[in-house]
Amino acid sequence: NKVSNTELRTVGSVFAEIDFLKNFSFRSTFYADVSNVDSRRYTPIYSAYNPVTNKPYVYSQSTQVQEQNNNWKKYQQDHILTFKKKFGDHNVTATGGFTTYYFGNFNRTATVKQSLTGNPIPDDKRFWYISNGFVTDQSLFNSSSSQSEYTTVSGLGRVLYNYQNKYYFNASIRNDASSQISPANRNQVFWALGGAWEITREKFMESQTIFDFIKLKGSIGVLGNQSTYGYAYPYYPGLATGDNSNAVFGTSVYSAYTQAYLPDRNLKWETVHAQEIGIEANAFKNALHFEANYFNKITRDLMVYIKGTGGVSDGLTNSGSLKNSGLELSASYTKNIARDFSFSIGGNLTTYKNKVLDLPASAQVGNSGTSRTSVGLPIGYFYGYVVEGVFQSYADVLKSPNQAALGAYGPGDLKYKDVNGDGKVTTDDRTIIGNPSPDFTYGGSININYKSFSLGFDLGGVYGNEIFRNWGSLESPFQRVNYPAFKINRWHGAGTSNWDPVLNQGDRINYLASTYSIEDGSYFRIRNIQLSYNFDHNLISKLKLKNLRVYANVQNPKTWKNNYGYTSEFGGSATEFGYDNGGGAIPVVTTFGLNVTF
Repeated sequence: NKVSNTELRTVGSVFAEIDFLKNFSFRSTFYADVSNVDSRRYTPIYSAYNPVTNKPYVYSQSTQVQEQNNNWKKYQQDHILTFKKKFGDHNVTATGGFTTYYFGNFNRTATVKQSLTGNPIPDDKRFWYISNGFVTDQSLFNSSSSQSEYTTVSGLGRVLYNYQNKYYFNASIRNDASSQISPANRNQVFWALGGAWEITREKFMESQTIFDFIKLKGSIGVLGNQSTYGYAYPYYPGLATGDNSNAVFGTSVYSAYTQAYLPDRNLKWETVHAQEIGIEANAFKNALHFEANYFNKITRDLMVYIKGTGGVSDGLTNSGSLKNSGLELSASYTKNIARDFSFSIGGNLTTYKNKVLDLPASAQVGNSGTSRTSVGLPIGYFYGYVVEGVFQSYADVLKSPNQAALGAYGPGDLKYKDVNGDGKVTTDDRTIIGNPSPDFTYGGSININYKSFSLGFDLGGVYGNEIFRNWGSLESPFQRVNYPAFKINRWHGAGTSNWDPVLNQGDRINYLASTYSIEDGSYFRIRNIQLSYNFDHNLISKLKLKNLRVYANVQNPKTWKNNYGYTSEFGGSATEFGYDNGGGAIPVVTTFGLNVTF
């Protein structure tokens, strides 16, 4: 109750469409998404528990107020001309036009802190502002701001063609330009081709009675990606200061400003070269629907950060490639059991496999913290030490490979594996300890209809990924915070635990990134349950109503998972993801609603 957030968001669109010359239509659409967030945070004076002295002490010694104002602006416009005509057995739809997009983010932050000898700022929302009247010393005020903007504009064209509604072909081309890219390569042309064959329209399929619809399909194309991996202006670097950029004039040292990194004049779009092939089918009087697709995508000209050496500046450039491939499967079945009773069940599964094909040796792609990206391995894998147990005694320490290179250790500390077999444990023994990308994701739905009642379930989950848990493992050992409940099972004497190490603020060796922090990220969740009732039309027509429906809905009622955290779903950046920092609680939301149509 020490944080106040208020968001005002407005989302809207407007369009105009004109049909002319029988076969033509022109449509202009404008979209806007604008939001403003005001946030205030109050920090009171409070105490914490010191496990060493077994006494409380004043952890926060002064009150503080932080105020933030954040604005997001997103605008898009589409102007599309369409031609549609049938020539005997030939059907043609041609589309052309252009689209623009603007994104802007503007942030302002200010803080004010009580002096150690001054009056505290009251715990009252009326005073949760920077100029609150209780602080007058200007040195206790601090403010900052940031912003980022980018725009894109695209010219596009597409042709859809089919012959006798059984042979299909489509082709598209677009010229994309982005303010993120070097002026020399700002515009880049991308394309796609696709085709399909509806087999069930052929004469040799007329005599069969199982399949109602079968279509083979495939596509190939090149798409653009302007991922910047955290850099708001990849071609326009910000400024930085440092010891290497200082200048001495007389007896004074002055700070100089240099570019944060060296921009590449040839910086261009990442390109995704994609191929896909698949089949769709309906069977048993359209009761069963099935679809299977295999996709293969190679991303080239990766936008990567190159660490400069030997006096050469850091830089952001295009180099390297990675591959993503997998199989997408989905199926659904619908059945009418009786006149008033029917049900449908569906499911889907998507497999994932990604691998870095090429990367410069000096590229800094997610190689901070515990995440690593290397050639021949999945992107963003976890990197650290393998834990073999906990040292139970000094005899156990003496008979194990020496790990003094990592810090002081003794009984109760984690025992790390000598991976390279050289008889000692050093930083060279770090290895792959987990993959945040799942082997596959899956989902499903069940819907049951009986008379005017309807009951639906939405299910989903992932399998085969790992989570890196930061809390309860990598926090600063000097924090005075509550420990997680599983620390009750910590080592506190020989034989008490062979996994959770001793609780000791000085044993820094237990805070290294290792398999101690790795958890299974697989989970299964009931995402949604909804029960609804549609009133009979004859009954509501007397009330001048066309439709009346009441419902109850529950989101996220149950999750089965294997990790300690609140959830198993954790995002992140393109190269660093899958970290559990102690947040991410997903609430159970119950909603009751009424839909009325007049």
